[in-house]
Amino acid sequence: MSKRSAPASPGQENKRQRHGPSSDENVVSTSTTPCLIPTMSALTPWLSSEIPSTLPPIPKILRPELEDTVFRHPGLSGLGPSYERLEWLGDAYLELMASSLIYQTFISTPSGRCSQLREMLIRNTTLAQYFRDYGLDAKAQLPGDFNRNISHGRGKSKDKDIIKIQADMFEAYVAAAIISDPENGMNNTASWLRLLWARTIRQYIMDNEKIPKPSCQSGSVNGPDGIASNSNISAKEKLRAEIGVKGILIRYEDMPRIGKDRDLGLPLYTVGVYLDGWGENNKLLATGTSLNKKEAAQKAAQKALDNKKLLKTYVAKKVAFKEATKAAEEANKMP
Repeated sequence: MSKRSAPASPGQENKRQRHGPSSDENVVSTSTTPCLIPTMSALTPWLSSEIPSTLPPIPKILRPELEDTVFRHPGLSGLGPSYERLEWLGDAYLELMASSLIYQTFISTPSGRCSQLREMLIRNTTLAQYFRDYGLDAKAQLPGDFNRNISHGRGKSKDKDIIKIQADMFEAYVAAAIISDPENGMNNTASWLRLLWARTIRQYIMDNEKIPKPSCQSGSVNGPDGIASNSNISAKEKLRAEIGVKGILIRYEDMPRIGKDRDLGLPLYTVGVYLDGWGENNKLLATGTSLNKKEAAQKAAQKALDNKKLLKTYVAKKVAFKEATKAAEEANKMP
């Protein structure tokens, strides 16, 4: 994804010069075409039931001169405008659309995690892969010193160069598809990207649907032991309510890291939930792994709750303890 950076650094400026000068001839004229802001009509929350099994049809660019511009590298001077301005606009469209979809779908997800999901959708490797999936790389007009064959951009600087170019051209394509069709371009492109992105984060969408939605009720109903019972209570609170009493310690400890997230390349954290009490000492109940420690701890608590066989003994001991305590209190009240 191209960035909305300010003026280029000296190194960046030199890099641009190596691929050809930027001049007035490299500016595509779109002055008569309004730039459209995405509406919410096409950007509805993702649903796992709507994720396509195949690539969704790509919208067409209705203006031939814009389509030519999408695939023209800025290093090809004298052949017409390059993709640079369209790429700049498409970058903004993509970020706004991805942000809107994530915001509407992952309603209980922290903003930091939402940013990670968005990065997964609009990073260069993702967009370049889309570019190749649709066979658009065959249309790319590149200087002769570029090698079209890539190895997924791992370890080779030339691979990374072509992936960046393909991602830029994909962004330019998005912008051109939108502005070339003022009537339907925005909705068609937004609907297409919604389906295309859903394939990329399929598992995240499915996992999100398993999370209980926040309750609309202002009040809550008390469950056993007077503990408030509603969909907003966390897994850690539920575990405490299930087996905890005064003197019983449920603690969460960091565990050795197990690697990185395969999609984001970010470090994963693992947290274990331990029990001290009910005849146990330093008993590991479950572990949870996530991109942040708080979420990992909640996952550990949920896994412990899901292990009914494990908790059955501790729940029984808690019930027996409370009954004995109640009996003792009643006995003390007798004259």
